[in-house]
Amino acid sequence: MQRTLISMLFTLFAVSAGASTITIVPASSISNAYADESAWVQSNFGSSFEPETLETFNEFTASDTTGYTSLSTSVGTFSVAGSSQPGSSTLSTGTHQNQFTILDSSDTPFSGRYSTTPGGGNWLDSNDITGVKLTTSLNTLLFMITDVNDTGGTLTIKTQDGTQSSAFVPSSTAQNGDLYFVAITSPNPIGEVWFLNSSNADGWGIDDLGTIVDPPAPTPEPATLSIAGLGLAGIVLAKKYKTSRSAC
Repeated sequence: MQRTLISMLFTLFAVSAGASTITIVPASSISNAYADESAWVQSNFGSSFEPETLETFNEFTASDTTGYTSLSTSVGTFSVAGSSQPGSSTLSTGTHQNQFTILDSSDTPFSGRYSTTPGGGNWLDSNDITGVKLTTSLNTLLFMITDVNDTGGTLTIKTQDGTQSSAFVPSSTAQNGDLYFVAITSPNPIGEVWFLNSSNADGWGIDDLGTIVDPPAPTPEPATLSIAGLGLAGIVLAKKYKTSRSAC
């Protein structure tokens, strides 16, 4: 009951003059985050739809010393936002460069950020810079994000049409390693998504980005096909028999 009430309190929608929506749901564990994702998809799109993960960052090399200013992925291109500032040279444990990184559990200098992929792996890390942009052609974008607002910053997610949300637990009460499921939807391609942080001594990790799919009907088993074939043959034979009887 307590978890349900917390989810209800912090499951917020941000709607502006644009047509996008941003949904942010806090989760107590990775398994709960995926349960929230599935429930959200079915509630908003119907029981036949399913979430589909497109990007886990496991195809990239994790490094805590080398980062990116632009990175092409399966959901679009991540880049450093034009107004971004590098991580603090004294308060951040990142590269102190205006770049984001790909990290794993053995290569991370940060606590509280982790892979949400079942079985572990890599994630994209903000490296404590203040602005990351994703350019995407998806209409619906789903992802998991960790460690938001735990050291004084405020993270705002903003879409190209002006919709924005900062509906994470605020810095005064956010805990190290907090996890959220986030969904962004639009009737048109979302275009650009900005992740804007008010502090360059705070950061976050993002993982398991994807969208929704409407799975096709399951392919019949061979035995089912055989039975169907026999039934069809029976119908054909019955028609032939009826025709021959009529001719007599």
